[in-house]
Amino acid sequence: MTKKIIAKSIGKYLNLLSLIAPNYTAKKTLEIFAKVRKGKIDKDKIFPILEEGKQNRFHCNGYEIQRYHWKGSGKKVLLLHGWESNTHRWRNLIRSLKTQNFDIHAIDAPAHGYSSGTYHYLTNYAAAATKMIEEYDIEIIVGHSMGGMAMLFAKSRKPLETVTQLVSIGAPTDFSLIVAGYQKTIGFNKRVYQLLDQLIEKEIKVGIKEFSTSKFTYENLGELLILHDRLDPTIPLWQAERIQKKVGGELFISEGFGHSMHQKEVCQKIIEFLN
Repeated sequence: MTKKIIAKSIGKYLNLLSLIAPNYTAKKTLEIFAKVRKGKIDKDKIFPILEEGKQNRFHCNGYEIQRYHWKGSGKKVLLLHGWESNTHRWRNLIRSLKTQNFDIHAIDAPAHGYSSGTYHYLTNYAAAATKMIEEYDIEIIVGHSMGGMAMLFAKSRKPLETVTQLVSIGAPTDFSLIVAGYQKTIGFNKRVYQLLDQLIEKEIKVGIKEFSTSKFTYENLGELLILHDRLDPTIPLWQAERIQKKVGGELFISEGFGHSMHQKEVCQKIIEFLN
């Protein structure tokens, strides 16, 4: 209850602020939205699966991005985790991919895991993914939730011709759905929404309603596998159905796996698709 009261108080503050400082309101609204509150890893915490991989960092758009590599002789795979998560979420899939000798790469998104930063913007995540793809000739991308959206955004901005297979897990299609959830949580009004929309369009040349993976244009997208749970409490199934209707691909619908979809059956389906 206390969290809800605080959230609504922030919304009321933004509504009032928009009347006297519209530009600042837009920036503040975006800043609150982009602040990462979970997903960082304590420096003294050790995850065996991450320790098994080679680790280093690279710079991208002002962030230091944490990179992992589990060397294999097979196809090169890049794993992109979701919002307020980190590379450790891939532990089950990493083990499955290792048994098939895939060459596995992964990054912690900006402001997540061991990567630097406090605020996360999907465009920066896509930029980091693009840098990895181009530097290591990545052939396969697997993205969960926000990672799936970043994957398709990156592919729409550049052909990334080495990439021939894509796997999207529990990913949103419409950015407007995410913003609507944010608006409902803190209760800002239409004026604040419009100010936020104008700022986003100014920054990335695409407004909130047009920022949709189902509306992007792709050049040689490649094979696409879409996995989504019928009962996903975070991203509804119709989001997956919408992207499939636009770009095609295979849609695998589970039931009872939730939003994370860590299960053995999911890993098996991905391995079957990649082989």
